[in-house]
Amino acid sequence: MNPKLTKWTRYEFWSFWLFYGPLTPWYIYKILKAGAPAYFCAANPGIKWGGFMNYPKINLLNQIEEKYKPKTVFFEEFTTQKIPFEFPFIAKPNIGERGIGVELIRNETDWETYIKQNNRDLILQEYFDSKFEFGVFYVRLPNEENGKIISITTKEFLAFVGDGKSTFKELINQNLRAFYRKDYLFERYKDELSTVLANGEQKLVEPIGNHSRGTIFLDGSHLKTIQLEKTIDEIAKKIDGFFYGRIDLKAKNLEYFQNGNFVILEINGANSEATHIYDPSYNLLKAYKEVLKHLDYQHKIAVQNNKIGIKWTDWKLLAKEIMARYTT
Repeated sequence: MNPKLTKWTRYEFWSFWLFYGPLTPWYIYKILKAGAPAYFCAANPGIKWGGFMNYPKINLLNQIEEKYKPKTVFFEEFTTQKIPFEFPFIAKPNIGERGIGVELIRNETDWETYIKQNNRDLILQEYFDSKFEFGVFYVRLPNEENGKIISITTKEFLAFVGDGKSTFKELINQNLRAFYRKDYLFERYKDELSTVLANGEQKLVEPIGNHSRGTIFLDGSHLKTIQLEKTIDEIAKKIDGFFYGRIDLKAKNLEYFQNGNFVILEINGANSEATHIYDPSYNLLKAYKEVLKHLDYQHKIAVQNNKIGIKWTDWKLLAKEIMARYTT
């Protein structure tokens, strides 16, 4: 394994800008066609910037029925309050992307470490212990009654299988997806690095289902059912001004998922990726084809919303916020 070589030859490991950069001419064409540089914000008029950046996740979670989400508590600032549920639980920033700042808090030590780094604008959620996590991409055209699912991502969390010889540290170094996060994993598992997993013993290494954290993304579009699509549509239509985005959720098993029995972890807006494109069986051309299919929906939704009265976002205001984000 040569991680540096793999990083350049497999697009799933490319940076965001390297992967999406070649689509710049397409974006320019869509901007000219809409007549608005920030047209994508109109795809979800009920969300700040359409869900393109810096939007509060708790506002979306609060619009979901309790039966469809884990127990969720928001804190503007966590100081002396009591933790609202038992360990383990999930802690994450209210505003954030790509799994940054999302952690499984297993015990008091984890919590003390986390809270020192971030105790403001914080979401805590009960941990739904299941390996069945999905990213469901939903779209609804404003002039149509019902929305639909246009892709599903299934996830395989980063896990090791022992051989009875290799230490945990060696397994981290040997695993391509763990290698890119080895500094984090060395610190996270500093007391277990010399442990040797028995032959065939399995260990979940990363419980957060994010590609940048070692999770394998697979195309699960074949899992779509009429009931699943109906349930997702009913939930989405109750969220103010939501027409386009990815819904990340967990289910007890595949049957539960396909029957519309699940809990929603979070909802992503205009910045949503069609994450099934990172399926290792995909090639670059196939991935770009899927990306453009999703972004075409985004453009079409935004244009239709504009025609029914949604104003275009002032691109200068958005640019100002982008600059503030990357310069402060």
